[in-house]
Amino acid sequence: MTRHRHAPSSVTPTSPLWVTGRALLARYSVDLFTCWSKARKTLDLDAIHDLRVASRRVRECAELFGPCYRSDAITLLGRKLKRLTTHLGAIRDTDEALLFMEGLAGEVSPHAQESLAALLHLLRKEREVEARRIGGFLRKTHRYSLDTLFQELSATPDLFGAAGIDPFMPVRRYVREALAPTLAAAAPPADAVRCESAEAAQHSWRIAVKKLRYRLEIVTLVLKSPPDEALATLKRYQELLGRLHDLDVHRDLVENLAPDRDVGTELLRIIGQKRSVAWAELALVTEERPWERLAAEIEAIL
Repeated sequence: MTRHRHAPSSVTPTSPLWVTGRALLARYSVDLFTCWSKARKTLDLDAIHDLRVASRRVRECAELFGPCYRSDAITLLGRKLKRLTTHLGAIRDTDEALLFMEGLAGEVSPHAQESLAALLHLLRKEREVEARRIGGFLRKTHRYSLDTLFQELSATPDLFGAAGIDPFMPVRRYVREALAPTLAAAAPPADAVRCESAEAAQHSWRIAVKKLRYRLEIVTLVLKSPPDEALATLKRYQELLGRLHDLDVHRDLVENLAPDRDVGTELLRIIGQKRSVAWAELALVTEERPWERLAAEIEAIL
């Protein structure tokens, strides 16, 4: 069992960088293994989602405070966590597709009902296969190799390994400098909210917004003021961009698996309509809360 992961009760803006990094990495590793245990037992949608999110948060925390540790150890941790996230991605996509397709039962024509049922049957079979695969993965020793790596990182910070980084600087000063590139990278690509079909731009923006949101959540305690409003807006951006991405995944799934071409065409039409609605909502949110204003608000509290 892990013995080192209880973060200090208070992390302040003036705490030394390396102390804060160690405490926050410990905190998020606790969250990761709590979610791991639940997902291993239940393999349900929410538990899988929570574990996937926890793995991403730990990756962001480790990358953000990477200068406090050996670069090879941080790289190894990132690789192991990415493998976990990737394993969880397929079953998450299937779960989301099942929820979405089940919700279409009242929207498709009577002619499509039988084919939709056949598609749902295929998805449920696929879900069973993926559940066995991820269940085996979570029951194996991968967790314990990660646990050992966290303990080694916690016990052996690399205080003077990163050129130009003072491990004893107040963490707020470090965060302000470290998050500036993340904030700049999260600016929306030109096509993301101007062109409904700009899937690649919307996808890359979603990833960048997610990264910024996670990092702001991680360092909330050391910011000049709580980022609640900014985080709420980022979450809304992420939700809508995520809905667009999920609908694109559902479209590809229907194109590959729909047992009847006519029914497939009907499902694709419905998916296209829902995507247009989500894109219009995104355009409205970006109009009400323009990125430039949001970025300025975030920069002011770093």
